[in-house]
Amino acid sequence: MTVKGDLLIRGGTIVDPARNFFGKADILIRRNKVIDISAGENIEAENVIEADNRLVLPGLIDYHTHLFHNGTQIGIHPDSALLPQGVTTAVDQGSAGVTNFDSFFETVMTSSQTRIFSYLHASPAGLSTLTRCLEAVDPKLFDVECAHRLFEKYDKQLLGLKIRQSKEIVGEWGLAPLKATIQMANELACPVVVHTTNPPGEVDELVSLLRSGDVFTHVYQGKGSNIINEGGKVRHAIREARNRGVLFDTADGRGHYAFSVAKSAIADGFEPDILSTDVVRSSLFERSVFGLPLIMSKYLNLGISLQNVVKACTSTPARLIGMEGKIGTLTPGAYADVAVFKLKEMPMQLQDVFGERMICSKVFIPQMTVLNGRVVYRSLEF
Repeated sequence: MTVKGDLLIRGGTIVDPARNFFGKADILIRRNKVIDISAGENIEAENVIEADNRLVLPGLIDYHTHLFHNGTQIGIHPDSALLPQGVTTAVDQGSAGVTNFDSFFETVMTSSQTRIFSYLHASPAGLSTLTRCLEAVDPKLFDVECAHRLFEKYDKQLLGLKIRQSKEIVGEWGLAPLKATIQMANELACPVVVHTTNPPGEVDELVSLLRSGDVFTHVYQGKGSNIINEGGKVRHAIREARNRGVLFDTADGRGHYAFSVAKSAIADGFEPDILSTDVVRSSLFERSVFGLPLIMSKYLNLGISLQNVVKACTSTPARLIGMEGKIGTLTPGAYADVAVFKLKEMPMQLQDVFGERMICSKVFIPQMTVLNGRVVYRSLEF
């Protein structure tokens, strides 16, 4: 029997945690879907890619990005920044609020090849900059009625609400903005993502407010109260939160991780649910962030298994987006999003904002990206 397709990726090592598959196999694509092929079948394809000595992964999902490039100072261009790094789906984390989400949707989400979803910032104007003009977090300014209309209008694109809970942002408001955001989320029946760097008070109180499906982002941050207790172990409140369904995202950014916290947590068996970048214009292609493959390299070298690294930026975020089985996997019938990498022996020094250094001995080097069955990036050396 002959099976025909448009693109055959042959001879690579597939890592697909969604179906617990790790091994050599071929991927056949017809139009925009992955096609089932069985042993012994004759395969014909218009284009054949030889992927020997390469890792073939589902298209990556970066769950924490900032993409409102024409409406904020921090936004990046999705296609030029993400597709060459194997990222085919991205989630914007609160770049826009109720006053400007329509503009974000029309100017970025609908004009990009990259598949984009978003969280709506609880602050009406969103996150326009990181330093000079911080978002308004007075709960009296939050507009639940406008949020309701947007969630109805963009029910397939909007995933939940975002709020930042740093001392320098909330000041005397403390945890009131988070409490108000959760109240809004209860009315909207959606999850909340909360920025946790340098929280106003102990992290135990902050995490106690979170519900099943909410996301604690910057899990390994080291400013102020963090997830590690005085004994060097993960706090009981953090483990309790995970047990009730709270998810934990790295969202490393330039300053939202500390190697000391990450090493202690991983040694204590507390790995992240999600790996993401929190990439902004000033950190794109900069050594501390660069892009999702470098974040993956960091955690691989910190001792997380290859399968778990891939799971944290494919099948887990796909489930949170509501597209389990459609993206974040190479199972037959899924959208044909594929990321091909070379895992290169390439000693690279990384440094966190506290001055601690580590050497990455293995680094994910992007080779090719396929989005909806079409090659959208290919390295000259591949």
